[in-house]
Amino acid sequence: MVGAGPVGSYTASRLAKLGFKVAIFEEDKSVGENVICTGIIGKEIFERFNLPQEAVLSRVKSVSFFSPSLLSVEYKPSDTLAYVVDRGIFDRDALAYAVKNKVEVHLNSRVEKIKIEEDFVQVEVREDSCSKKIGAKAVVLSTGVNYRLQQDLGMGSPPAFFQGAQVEAELEALEQTEIYLGREVCPGSFAWVVPLNNFKARVGVLANSRGAFYLKNFLQKCLQERIKEKSLSISQKRIAYGPIPKSFTHRVLAVGEAGGQTKTTTGGGIAYGLLCSEIAVDVLKESFNRGDFSERRLSKYEKLWRSKIGKELKIGCDVRKIMGKITDKQIDKVFKFLQRRKGLKRLIERRVNFDYHSGFLSLGLKALKRFV
Repeated sequence: MVGAGPVGSYTASRLAKLGFKVAIFEEDKSVGENVICTGIIGKEIFERFNLPQEAVLSRVKSVSFFSPSLLSVEYKPSDTLAYVVDRGIFDRDALAYAVKNKVEVHLNSRVEKIKIEEDFVQVEVREDSCSKKIGAKAVVLSTGVNYRLQQDLGMGSPPAFFQGAQVEAELEALEQTEIYLGREVCPGSFAWVVPLNNFKARVGVLANSRGAFYLKNFLQKCLQERIKEKSLSISQKRIAYGPIPKSFTHRVLAVGEAGGQTKTTTGGGIAYGLLCSEIAVDVLKESFNRGDFSERRLSKYEKLWRSKIGKELKIGCDVRKIMGKITDKQIDKVFKFLQRRKGLKRLIERRVNFDYHSGFLSLGLKALKRFV
């Protein structure tokens, strides 16, 4: 396993619990440090994978959407929609669970090269100034947004990238998660305010480019009167926008963001990474049982995960194309329309699923046609 993020640690744990000998190689000296992530995980995924409650900072119980002229539409489900987690605690807990399941963990260990042989994979690892070669039956890449190894192996990299920019700030009037739309906010995308507690929130934008520019602009124009701090440190991260051309090759699979398995709507990666990790483990188990790690056998992994989330990735791209063309006046018209058409709003709300967006987005796209 290359990479000790939560998806890598979870994958390693599942494989170890099946009785396989598993080792994780992580290039950083520790996990969960300086992670740039909003940390929202849908309730369904959180409970399905029995994720750590001690990492939870707050719960998302309602969301207010704001148009360019600050018209608002609120979504308030009957139950908790999602959890906001401390990524430091979350990532360290995932790795501790792997250790508990007898996974060997090697921190400060950078995988320099992977050489695929017919009967095994040779992994070249650098620890401090020493280099060593390790043999394995198969390798799982969970390298996050780093695609060096995938490119070396001919698996490619994502077709494009988002740029996420975020700050943590003390805010007044902090009651619920807020989503802001509009060209001045972030063209074709959105900005967010996600409460961590009663006085502090994560504030960010998901941009095609110039993330820091749009975040500064959003803070000044929309939140200036609510922010208590004068100086804020902006963190930035690139995020995969679309899957890599091949998430498999002979004896190698890529999971999570390492395979470009991130939501094309919001950029979130944990949920889809965990779902695809389950598929990867099942395919590898079958490969071990058959003694067959060929590219043909492992191609089943990509077919299965694309059948599960491929539709979600496509509709996210479709929505972004439309949002990139729509004007602020048109967005305002959509909000006014939804404010008047309570029945349509309720119909869309019934289709809302935090991790599967195609249900309500397909209906929303039909409504948008009258404005675009």
